[in-house]
Amino acid sequence: MSQPTPFEASAMRILVAEDDPITRKLILRTLSELDQQVLVAEDGQEAWEIYQRERPELIVTDWLMPGIDGLELVERICAANAERTLKPYILMLTAKNETADLKAGFDQGASEFISKPFQPIELIARIRVGISNQKLARELEQARRLSEQQALTDALTGLNNRRALLELLRVDEDRALRGRQPLSVILTDVDRFKAVNDDFGHNTGDQVLKVVSDALRAGVRSGDHVGRWGGEEFLMLLPNTDLIQAAEVAERCRALLTRQQVQAEDGRMLRVSASFGVASADGVARPDVMELVSQADRALYWAKEAGRNRVKIYVASADPERRRA
Repeated sequence: MSQPTPFEASAMRILVAEDDPITRKLILRTLSELDQQVLVAEDGQEAWEIYQRERPELIVTDWLMPGIDGLELVERICAANAERTLKPYILMLTAKNETADLKAGFDQGASEFISKPFQPIELIARIRVGISNQKLARELEQARRLSEQQALTDALTGLNNRRALLELLRVDEDRALRGRQPLSVILTDVDRFKAVNDDFGHNTGDQVLKVVSDALRAGVRSGDHVGRWGGEEFLMLLPNTDLIQAAEVAERCRALLTRQQVQAEDGRMLRVSASFGVASADGVARPDVMELVSQADRALYWAKEAGRNRVKIYVASADPERRRA
């Protein structure tokens, strides 16, 4: 009974729940004027099962049905969407016209009512209003998600920005603690980046940052996170990864970068390199991600001191500041 009618990919899904065959046939004939996918249920139980499986955006339901009636169906559907931003548009058909009944329907989550018997032109008009509302809700939700994504994305490189990385650090810190898993951080700094900006201009500097971001994105594994930490500095967050594995990822990224060149605005070719600092928590003690970042920063400093374009791992015994403490 739930076979969809032909529809375009952008069509709305409309669930019709009506136990009376004559009324159901009238509804379907009326809805055939619209280019939408229609799912059909002969009672409330079947409608609920279809809803859970298909998640239609619009529901047309009778109030009085055997088993699960329209009011209970509305209650279940609204409860299933309590945490969702996009909620279905629910149109109830009923011969009830008492204010208390209509209030009960609205309280459960119905969007609109049509009194029985109804005119097809009225049903079409109400459905079109529902479709318009749902399309607008879709657009608003897409705009909201895009805005959230942009707020967490570095505009130049398309990577996670610092705000996004801080949130990912918190999430992976909690996950590592619960699973007693290792967690590693890699800090990367573009070598002699100030000289690139001074000698070749900021447009060339931006191209260098894009090349670095592409190499880091290619060098990390599925499940790793990479983002721009600030300026010419990038951070990689590697869940469930020990120090040796993280160093291998850093070396792979470094090697990828050494094969990259950037053409300056004056035509000269620049070779790109970066230094990497790696730190890891073993999964035994609670990982402190900001301490990991600090340790990776120390290792990055050692890589710069050793001549740049290399990977250094943080070892506490090699840290003079740690020894002094």
